[in-house]
Amino acid sequence: MAVRVRDHVLGVELVIEPDLVVLSTGVEPGEDNGRLSQLFKVPLSSDGFFLEAHMKLRPVDFAAEGLYLCGLAHSPKLVGECITQANAAAMRAVTLLAKERLANVAITATVNPRRCVACGVCVKVCDYQARSVDRLRRVAEVNEALCQGCGACVAACPNGASQQKGFEKGQLLAMLEAV
Repeated sequence: MAVRVRDHVLGVELVIEPDLVVLSTGVEPGEDNGRLSQLFKVPLSSDGFFLEAHMKLRPVDFAAEGLYLCGLAHSPKLVGECITQANAAAMRAVTLLAKERLANVAITATVNPRRCVACGVCVKVCDYQARSVDRLRRVAEVNEALCQGCGACVAACPNGASQQKGFEKGQLLAMLEAV
């Protein structure tokens, strides 16, 4: 038996004569991964599987705090790898659940209601759905529990009504003047 494959790096056709050929079924991502990705605000790879926060430093974590990833949701892998990754995700969850209290990210966005015109630009750019517009008061609001302090809303605000705690424009200008 011979298997012919084209090596795109070498640009030649290779002939491999294996002792055994094992065919396996291809693994496709879940049909509802796109919907789950939008619901939980987590990224997908180009193949449609969920993407971890960092391949080496946080292999079972999503960028969103408290969400963990393992098994075939991540990518096609062997059962042993799935079990190892599931154990790692469980340990990450246990460390979070073992804490008596969870601290919120201190660096969150705020809104100056006198400057805000409720245009909704900040709502559109917020990847964490931490922004909404109060139509009665005509002002944007920040849900601090959801805000991750990324600053996208601050950068997008055309009126400068959005500020980030610890990084207000006055503070930044004072630091620049001190240099």
